[in-house]
Amino acid sequence: MKFKLGDAGFLFISTLLVNAGNYLINLILGRVLGPERFAEASVIATGVLMLSFFAVGIQLTAAKFSASYFADQDDESILAFEHWINRKVLIIGLIIGFLLIIFSKLVQSFLQFDSWLPIALIGLGIPLYFNMSVKRGIAQGSDLFQRLAWTYIFEMLLRFIVTFALIYAALKYANHLTTEAVSLGFLASFFAAIWIPKKKKTKTLFKEQNSVKSFVGIILIYEFSQILINNSDVILTKHFFNSAEAGLYAAIALIGRVVFFGTWTIVTLLFPKVIQREKQGLPHFSLFWLSFGITAGFGIAVIGGCLLFPELIISILFGSEYLEVSHLLYRYAIATTLFAGANVFAYYYMSLGKYIPVILSVVAGIAQVSLIYGFHHSLEEIIKIQIIVMSVLLVSMVLYQLTQLKSKTNTLNT
Repeated sequence: MKFKLGDAGFLFISTLLVNAGNYLINLILGRVLGPERFAEASVIATGVLMLSFFAVGIQLTAAKFSASYFADQDDESILAFEHWINRKVLIIGLIIGFLLIIFSKLVQSFLQFDSWLPIALIGLGIPLYFNMSVKRGIAQGSDLFQRLAWTYIFEMLLRFIVTFALIYAALKYANHLTTEAVSLGFLASFFAAIWIPKKKKTKTLFKEQNSVKSFVGIILIYEFSQILINNSDVILTKHFFNSAEAGLYAAIALIGRVVFFGTWTIVTLLFPKVIQREKQGLPHFSLFWLSFGITAGFGIAVIGGCLLFPELIISILFGSEYLEVSHLLYRYAIATTLFAGANVFAYYYMSLGKYIPVILSVVAGIAQVSLIYGFHHSLEEIIKIQIIVMSVLLVSMVLYQLTQLKSKTNTLNT
């Protein structure tokens, strides 16, 4: 009997490998650059990650509507939708990119960067990045998982090759340009999906514009909450602490976030599958439990490793320069695991058109930023705040699910 991986399996394995590759890039940067210069490189990566949440919002929107049309075998509507959303996303990308370039010196001052150029370089690539997200969403919703997987692979490879070629040149000839090298690596990676051919033109007009705009509004609000929760700590640490401390914090944040990025593929696969099953009238609650179980199990394993072997993990991944924050590692892993668990609840219910979890996430994100802004006497205090806020968020998600199950039971009994 031959083993058949399948397209979904290929996407799953590829995404895990790509996440590992991107993770390795950051680990190497941490070792090569040292805590102070790694602080700037990490903030650039965090900035791209913040943009990626908006990009994911675009991707999930494309995935939701293309999955719905794909379930109905309506290829013409997929084409009309893709042409319409591409035009809208191009305009949005140009506006955001232009604003980032214009205000790059202001951002430089807030983040205590040596130069505004690395920030402006990222601004140049935003239209490309958002276009890539549309292509990924269409592929995701249309079950073209191999095509989707290859965009992730090419993105990681382009970033790896360009980043380290330029880092090598910078360290040899222009030591002050290492952050610019990191930005150019990201800029190159935004070309990853350019090889995907454009779909044939269609004369069909896209008719569900209002539905898309409503969904985009909801999904972007949720992605904004993800930006606040997943990135505000690194950004605010760079603002409030010196470069050395910010670099140390960035290292433990990178290690702790392995839970979130290691389980991201689960959510990527969950979202369109729930939409398709709901559309076809098939049960899908088992998909939620499978996703949550894998996320929780992986998170607990990471927490255990960080609790038992913190110094070994940091020594292997970053080196002895970062050992002074090893005692904080398992605590950060706890905060990330709580967030990853809450994320499964949110995406499951968003795929069903239920948005209370979005509101809960936004409140949690605002609370986290506000508390860190008010209480940042130490790196440990910042992590404690995140554990408290994420615990409340996860409990809120569980309570919401219980109300949904109770409501469904009452409906069946009447």
